[in-house]
Amino acid sequence: MLKKINSLFVVLVFPMLIFAQEDTTSVAIEVKADVISINNAVDIAMKKNHTIKIARNNIKIAENNAGLMNSGFLPTLNTNGGATYKVDDVYNKTGNNPATEADGATTESYNYGIALNYRLFDGMGRYYNYQKFQSSFTLEELKSRAVIENILMSLIIAYYDVAKLTSKLENQRRTIEISNERHMLTTSKFEYGQAGKLDMLRSEVDMNNDSINLINTNRDLKVARRDFNGLLARNVRTPFEVDTLVLFSKDINEDKMLELALEQNVDYLLALQNVDIAELMKKSNRSGYMPKVDLKGGYSGSYSDSENGIIGLPMHSESQGFNANATLSWNIFDGGKTSVNVQNSKIAELNAQEESYNQKNNLEREVSNAFVVYENSIYVMKAESKNMQTNQLNFEYSRDKNALGQINSIDYRKAQVDLEDSINRYNEAKYLAKVAELKLMKLAGLFMAEVQM
Repeated sequence: MLKKINSLFVVLVFPMLIFAQEDTTSVAIEVKADVISINNAVDIAMKKNHTIKIARNNIKIAENNAGLMNSGFLPTLNTNGGATYKVDDVYNKTGNNPATEADGATTESYNYGIALNYRLFDGMGRYYNYQKFQSSFTLEELKSRAVIENILMSLIIAYYDVAKLTSKLENQRRTIEISNERHMLTTSKFEYGQAGKLDMLRSEVDMNNDSINLINTNRDLKVARRDFNGLLARNVRTPFEVDTLVLFSKDINEDKMLELALEQNVDYLLALQNVDIAELMKKSNRSGYMPKVDLKGGYSGSYSDSENGIIGLPMHSESQGFNANATLSWNIFDGGKTSVNVQNSKIAELNAQEESYNQKNNLEREVSNAFVVYENSIYVMKAESKNMQTNQLNFEYSRDKNALGQINSIDYRKAQVDLEDSINRYNEAKYLAKVAELKLMKLAGLFMAEVQM
């Protein structure tokens, strides 16, 4: 009887001791944490992730550069003014006239002016530079989109890692319950001489191993949760739960995905945008061959008052008025600098075009490969689902047979392990299939719309 009590104590208390090793964070997660959906996680990341914030700030810089005030189309307006005050000892003698002297003669003078400068024509360089800044703004928007897509893809993969480990943890808890039940049954049979001591010890070892596996999975889950919280730029210990339900899109067609990719893929659009910028740079450099026309206008004035002028008498002068002029300049030969710039910009444009062709070829290959991975992942998931159902039936059959003593403990344990492994494989396949689907959508330019639904 005492042996029965000891065995029962091991079966009931040992798992409790294991769970007691979990820290308060785990307890909070199990009891108080709210479920966060992928859409919620995306919303938080869009607002708080530091890399996304930097990408958005870069867009603002590009937008400022693309504005009219950075275009060169606006005139410049300058103003100036000055004042002079002098005290001199003056000696003047002109011809046969008597000499004049003045000690401490003062002279005051003032001047002021305002000037308006405007380049009327610069060979279209200013126009093409403005277009280039506009294209650079679009380019920065695309770069920001690429950064955001990569961050959100990492976020979703981290989310599914948490979901996968959560499912695995639940599966292992069910396994421990089964192991406890098996150990109690084997111990009882041993007490009544219906099972050998080896079977009882083996069931205890299996139970302990299952508990250790649970502890390790719980550790991995904690790390995955903290990695996920890090992507959300919040306290890594913030408790949360995830939704383990996975929904798949329907009617994903390879040809349609490729067609959309050539229209919407961010990397391919970046390559095409670089071609436009290279072409504008070439046109801007060609403006160096053209003349420049500048207009200048302004208003200026001066005032002077001297106690001793040229002939020794006080002198006062004052002037003010408008002025305007136009200048034409043409750098007929600048030592070949403009020619070199034009030739280099032509080569840069060719390189940009070649890069766009290369990006297109890579995109077609990546879409085809991603579709194959997606189809295979869906097939494996469905196959693992069937295996899981079969192993569930096999386990239930083996449990009944073991209770009746028609199969031994080893066969029963094998059915138990097969069921646990098949559930884990199905969960793994399920999340891998969803990630494969999202990667395909990312290539097709559908990713942002999918994760923000």
